[in-house]
Amino acid sequence: MQDQVMSLKQRGIKAEYLGSTQINHAVHHEAESGSFDVLYMTPEKACSLPSRFWMKLLNVGICLLAVDEAHCISEWGHDFRKEYKQLHTLRGLLQSVPFVALTATATEKVRNDIICSLNMNDAYSAIGSFDRQNLFYGVKSFSRSQSFLDELVTEVSKYSANAGSTIIYCTTVKDAEQICESLRNAGIKSGIYHGQMSGKAREESHRSFIRDELQVMVATVAFGMGIDKPNIRCVIHYGCPKSLETYYQESGRCGRDGLTSICWLYYSRSDFAKADFYCAEGQSENQRKAIMESFRAAEKYCMLATCRRKFLLQYFGERNINDCGNCDNCTGSKKERDLSRESFLLLSCVRSCGGRWGLNMPIDVLRGSRSRKILDNNFDKLSLHGLGKDHSATWWKALAALLIADDYLKENIQDSYRLVSISPRGLQFVHSASIVHQTPLVLALTSEMIDEEEHGGPQSKVGDLQNLATLECEGFSEAEAKLFQKLLDIRMKIARDDGTAPYAICGDQTIKKIAKIRPSTRARLANIDGVNQHLVKKYGDSFLQSISHLSQELNLPLDEGTVLTATAECPNSQRKLTAVTMKEYPNTEKKLSPARFSAWQMWQAGLSLQEIANSPGKSASIKEQTVVGYILEAARERFEINWTRFCKEIGLTPEIVSQIHSAITKIGSRDRLKPIKEELPENVSYEHIKTLLIMEDIGVSAEDIIAEISTMVPESASLCDVAKSEVHGSVQEACIRKKAPSHSLESMTDPISTPTTPFSCETVPHKRSENPLHFESSAKKLHTLHGQEEKPNDSLEVTESAVLEWVRNQDGVSLSDIIEHFKGSKKDILVGLLAYMEGEFLVFKKNDLYQAM
Repeated sequence: MQDQVMSLKQRGIKAEYLGSTQINHAVHHEAESGSFDVLYMTPEKACSLPSRFWMKLLNVGICLLAVDEAHCISEWGHDFRKEYKQLHTLRGLLQSVPFVALTATATEKVRNDIICSLNMNDAYSAIGSFDRQNLFYGVKSFSRSQSFLDELVTEVSKYSANAGSTIIYCTTVKDAEQICESLRNAGIKSGIYHGQMSGKAREESHRSFIRDELQVMVATVAFGMGIDKPNIRCVIHYGCPKSLETYYQESGRCGRDGLTSICWLYYSRSDFAKADFYCAEGQSENQRKAIMESFRAAEKYCMLATCRRKFLLQYFGERNINDCGNCDNCTGSKKERDLSRESFLLLSCVRSCGGRWGLNMPIDVLRGSRSRKILDNNFDKLSLHGLGKDHSATWWKALAALLIADDYLKENIQDSYRLVSISPRGLQFVHSASIVHQTPLVLALTSEMIDEEEHGGPQSKVGDLQNLATLECEGFSEAEAKLFQKLLDIRMKIARDDGTAPYAICGDQTIKKIAKIRPSTRARLANIDGVNQHLVKKYGDSFLQSISHLSQELNLPLDEGTVLTATAECPNSQRKLTAVTMKEYPNTEKKLSPARFSAWQMWQAGLSLQEIANSPGKSASIKEQTVVGYILEAARERFEINWTRFCKEIGLTPEIVSQIHSAITKIGSRDRLKPIKEELPENVSYEHIKTLLIMEDIGVSAEDIIAEISTMVPESASLCDVAKSEVHGSVQEACIRKKAPSHSLESMTDPISTPTTPFSCETVPHKRSENPLHFESSAKKLHTLHGQEEKPNDSLEVTESAVLEWVRNQDGVSLSDIIEHFKGSKKDILVGLLAYMEGEFLVFKKNDLYQAM
């Protein structure tokens, strides 16, 4: 809870928590008086609070009660807690308040139990995908030896210093202490967390890890419930977890910022003997059965020879899943062979033992054991006795796991004991074969089987812990990678000065985008995905100064996304401004169909969308919407696009951009276009939505482009008008960059002395003046350029200060209200001014109403 409260506070949201670790006694009183936007509490706390607390919250306006980690409600869940089961009592107190239950690890049975337990009527279930595509999943068998531990420490030390954080989960306190000591001895900043530590020690360890003062946290399952640290790059399980839900949840703490991350699970056969221990935790037969089923699923996951992600997703109810290509089984070389003889022996032996035993009995029979149990049951008299001596017990158990997965064997649970028997499919196979001849049965070998056949026994080798520092900087030049690391250091310093966690300032993904774009102004910084208003206001200047200094030091240009080009010719010529996206890759590396490539070429040549749609040479004309789609596909593939011209031609305005953003915020997702379109007016097309989303995906600021369109000089304006309206702008900067004489700009402002020699220059993106009057004068002059005379003294003039003062005195105003108030002003002038003021964080827009910051 503390982590999430800290993150919300860093974003300017009033948040607090109630729980046993809360030492500020004033929080309780402030909470019931409605002082907080978001209030967290444990289920124990929620159920112990008197009814008058909830009545006071009702009076001040509680709008939602959210139950996080809701799988804990269900007896069929992997982490049942009786305190969660009591939350239904709050339904009687908060009858008019909506309830929402949230969990990342609920099967269909658990979801239904949650709905029933919380007395939800006509509940709506929203199920997202369980697929975390940025995570690599790998599994290896190991022996708990010092040599393996030394190798693990060596691998962790290779990347931990520069690649985010690592969590190593252990099944016992002893393992956790041993690993933590080994890491510390190797000079790796490591912490430990387990249930036998004091509360103060656990809290200190947790705080140090959250604030990136530790590189590695070694912990038991006691650590991590609700942790929301986005830059965890590696999660290692040192032993098989007690359930597949537990594994998915713990591994899911990795890579929450969307960057490439790795999950390795190491298991030994002794882990699978802990079923009885785990089942003893159950308080009812249903719980014990649920624990056993979850544990068996985790065991199957360890023994897989096929795609691990596919198995995980199917376990949670997702169907029609293809192999992922991002797990050890998909990326490694798959080894298959005919195992029909060995399968026949094992299936026949299980059948001969009567299906009344676990796997150990038939395997001991095949390996020729003469133990007391075998002799007492006369299994030594079976013809199969001793025919499987060529393989170890581990090899036979791995084969049994394959046969269970392929439905040749089945497991049954009786009083927490696992019995194995032959299935109808296995029986059919046995009937069609004999010891001499069998139907071919080709199976993929597991890592345990391969290790034994190729190396004579298990190989305790650490999985491929890739260089995550390299993965994080994927797509960077060497200089950009250095900038990325330096910005991480700057974020760390800011966080320490503020006494907060680095990720609470902004995530690694955001720092990566900042390093790639290198914004020069607060507005450009604000347009980067992941940067919020609070960050810009509190840390924006500090970041911008560092970016400017470091970029200059590393010889990197600022504002990598767009370049403004100004062209001026003679007094009566037009001024052209074009914003061109920098090519990230050569065109030859990208693939477009001939039709799409042809449309893009014609667009680059200057043809309009209509001209391309009706161009000769086609068997039939195509729709303009199709052409728009072709050009957007080219943009997604990093083909060069003139965004200013494109947005102007399709009619993408600041008002439409704002409407689309509002619709996306309302829906809470941008994955599907139809729900977004249904929230928008008729004049907003699918092409508008697609354009905005693609621009954001590739790092182009739609707001900057459209603001540039709204302030473009009409084609009829002369160079004299341009120069006069840009005394502090980019034409002056162009003259300076071209080392023009100091009097050249002054002469340009005089119609008589305007130079007749054409000149052309390229400027950096136009930087807005720090002087707040700069935009006022520009807006005022734009009135003149658009053919409007200056207003009489008794009329309202559209200036930044005038708009800001009026908006500040209102309780939220719409665009139409502003246009009505400033009568006589052109709408595009007002829209451009408001877009600028939003970029400078002078005003903000909420529910289509403008308010002053």
